[in-house]
Amino acid sequence: MKVLAIGASRNIGYFAALNLLRAGNTVIFQLRNISAFDQDVEMQPFLESGHAKLVKGDALVEDDVRTAWIEANAGGVPVDIVLLSVGGTPKFTLSKGFVINPPNLCTTSLLNLLSVIPHDLPTQPKIVAVTSNGVTADSHKSIPCLAKGFYSLISVPHADKLGMEKVIHWSAGWSEDSWKDGDPEAHILPQGWEARLGGRAGWLRSIVVVRPAILTDGEEAAKYKAGEDLSGLWTVSRKDVAHFISNDVLRNWSKWEGKAVSVGY
Repeated sequence: MKVLAIGASRNIGYFAALNLLRAGNTVIFQLRNISAFDQDVEMQPFLESGHAKLVKGDALVEDDVRTAWIEANAGGVPVDIVLLSVGGTPKFTLSKGFVINPPNLCTTSLLNLLSVIPHDLPTQPKIVAVTSNGVTADSHKSIPCLAKGFYSLISVPHADKLGMEKVIHWSAGWSEDSWKDGDPEAHILPQGWEARLGGRAGWLRSIVVVRPAILTDGEEAAKYKAGEDLSGLWTVSRKDVAHFISNDVLRNWSKWEGKAVSVGY
């Protein structure tokens, strides 16, 4: 498979991409810092073999995402998978808890991606988008009560993830009755965003939303729960989320396609 990875210089995207490279796939990374892997001993063999390819660019810049898309589809071999795992480095503030800059990082990156993928492709790439458990009202109800205090501290990053989910919900044509969260704030998702995506809902045919529980830096255990409407999930390591993406979602696409899947312990 040929994979375009956006937001994969580290964390979930990086670990998932590494798993895919080890399985013999080709991964094209869009990176703001093209030297991100210069000292990475695990990535170097794949760069030398040509299975890992780097394209300089910023997911917040539509023209950069377009360039990455064009480069990834070069050589007459189309992209099979797009992995979108963009995430900022949160900073803690006394007034708002954890914040990211810009506050619409993930939503804007998704809009840019969906703006540059042609909507009339005979076969659309499979898209895996990483958001977060507890973002929507329904998924928030499933969080353990003792964990909700922490979730109140990440309401700003979650507002951005909610913007992503709204865009996906509309683009994929999921039932309007199942969306119970209203419109995201205007600084996250500006009015008229639908026009950027052609103004027609339901055009996006192949996507899976992955919603991790509270993320940790633990090792890969390959023992986690994954499914829709799961309750009681506390944490999950980034490596296990990557394992779920590379070893379950992409290998069992028909099982997960069109779903928002929570994953955790």
